[in-house]
Amino acid sequence: MAKSKQQIAKYFLIIVIGLFLVKCANQISPPGGDIDKIPPTVVYSYPENGAINFNESEIEIGFSEYVNKSNISEALFISPLIENQPEYSWTNKTVYITLPDSLKKNTTYSIIIGTEISDVNNNNKMIEPFVLTFSTGNKIDSGSISGKVYTDKADGTLIFAYKVDSLYPNILTEKPFYLSQIDEKGFYKLSGLSDGEFLLYAIKDEFKDLVYNIGNDLIGIPINKIILSDNNRDIKNNNYLLQKQDTLAPNIQAVTMTDVKHLVVEFSEPIDSIKLSADNFSIIDSTTIKSFSAKYWYRTKSNKNEYVICIDDSLNIDNNLYLYSRNIYDKTGNKMLGEITNFIASDKPDTALIKLERITTPYENMQIDYLIPAFELDFSDAFNPADIKKAISLFDKDSNAVPIKVEFINGAAIKVSANEKLKQNSKFTVNINFKYIVDIAGNKKDTNIVKNISTISEQEFSGVSGMVKTNYNNVNVVLKEVGKLKRPTQMSIENNNSFNFKRLLPGKYLLWAYVDSDSNNKYSYGNVEPFSYAEYFEYYPDTLNLRARWPVGDVEIDLLKNEL
Repeated sequence: MAKSKQQIAKYFLIIVIGLFLVKCANQISPPGGDIDKIPPTVVYSYPENGAINFNESEIEIGFSEYVNKSNISEALFISPLIENQPEYSWTNKTVYITLPDSLKKNTTYSIIIGTEISDVNNNNKMIEPFVLTFSTGNKIDSGSISGKVYTDKADGTLIFAYKVDSLYPNILTEKPFYLSQIDEKGFYKLSGLSDGEFLLYAIKDEFKDLVYNIGNDLIGIPINKIILSDNNRDIKNNNYLLQKQDTLAPNIQAVTMTDVKHLVVEFSEPIDSIKLSADNFSIIDSTTIKSFSAKYWYRTKSNKNEYVICIDDSLNIDNNLYLYSRNIYDKTGNKMLGEITNFIASDKPDTALIKLERITTPYENMQIDYLIPAFELDFSDAFNPADIKKAISLFDKDSNAVPIKVEFINGAAIKVSANEKLKQNSKFTVNINFKYIVDIAGNKKDTNIVKNISTISEQEFSGVSGMVKTNYNNVNVVLKEVGKLKRPTQMSIENNNSFNFKRLLPGKYLLWAYVDSDSNNKYSYGNVEPFSYAEYFEYYPDTLNLRARWPVGDVEIDLLKNEL
């Protein structure tokens, strides 16, 4: 039966309403358009910043947009600390903070909203912490301490401030009295401080427990104690260098015998290969009461904690075998006296042929220095050093042999150096004759490999020079290329407090100076137990952009502005 026009109109209205309700129930951002890159900010607070005589138990913080509510408990700090955690409730973009404890009388407090707060729309984080300062008395304490934390990954770092009497605080167990957080550029400011003596630490608190955990948290130890008084209530330029303190000696995680000639040893951390030799290892057969020496060692290419030990003797796979490792240091100087590790012997033959893994040159594009010509060769396995001079040859572009010196870095890596200065901006060939490269099992291949390298031109270099304003004697200047893993360059200042870094590749560099108080020619970060201060340092404020043939001069680092 045909439907009437009224019925059709009714059904059409129902469909339209249904579609409208579905659309309302699934409100999402329309496709396309600009991505939200604007971070949230705090737009109002109760009480207002700088309020006095505040004695209520609830605080309000209003944000510019909707933020992830789950982050608030980790991102909010109250300084001075209160004993119990506050409670949080939300209305739209406003968080209500209910304090479980009564605030102390005549005390200046700071509420810090840290940069962990992010918006709902695109997870943009706050650029800098928000600090709300108020007092329960009739005045705001006016003391302040500010500065910067220097590290590659400083985000989330907190400033722990302790009031100091006759004893130094135990930061392993004691929570700080005052707190602050750095912004995305590393800057911080503690305000609302009362007069007195303070020790400040910069700590990247991984466990969010407001105490320092050695080996887990990065820490910046102070260079001195700070005194706030009527004469000085605003301390600036109180800076920190972060480090991860390591007090544990390395230990062995696993020993695996991969074939009859090789054992792979996995350590708990990278070890100091400069102090390592085959003499640090031996094999003990407890069944026959025999000991076997290691022949070679080298580090694996896939894991910085793994090392390979090569043996020349045959082991009985049915016997009880142990690797004895002794006098092994990690990179911070912690020493493993001795460790015995059981392993299962392998009867798998070693048939792998040695390969060249890589050539490492001081500069990019396979370039070496013409004044100090040297490069490194890394192989896949250790080999007999007897015929190495026959295996490696260096020729100039006219096929003339260049006299070289070959030194072993470890059993599978060598350093090749020319005995004379080379012509700059010239091409050279490296010949590697594998007929003379024989591994511990006697494997070799009759192959000759040719690799091309070249010397760098003096025209490609830059430099930086200047002076350090200081009254100290032992001052070192450090230059570090931004974004590069290679070790920084360091030099001592001259008698006239000047420095001059020459023959630098173009790039962006950071420059800083420190007072080498202990005269060990490296920066000392200080220590927690037993306590010792870090060495005084200052950074040059700008990043240096060095260009080829255009050295930068008249750079000045001021160590006078904050002398100890």
